[in-house]
Amino acid sequence: MLISILIRRLRPGVTFEQFQAAWMADPGHFGTTIKVTHARRIDDDREVVSYAVMDMSRDDLHKILNRTEAGERTRHDRIDGMIESTVIKGIYEILDEVDLT
Repeated sequence: MLISILIRRLRPGVTFEQFQAAWMADPGHFGTTIKVTHARRIDDDREVVSYAVMDMSRDDLHKILNRTEAGERTRHDRIDGMIESTVIKGIYEILDEVDLT
């Protein structure tokens, strides 16, 4: 199980809706369902966290990324026009999950 985490700072004047429109992949782009959550920092409207929990192996991820390389380049070019900077960008393997009470 993998998780993708990106923290981005939007350019001044860019709304979340504009970012989301640039970020959106074409239907069927990844060939599998990947649920992504976006969250906005409560004390800074320009900071957006995007994360996806992906029920796949590293090999599966590499196959998807190899197959979608050209489309991802185009999509990320659109996204780059919306963001000032990327604070964190990475894909991580989930090691543990704990329910705290």
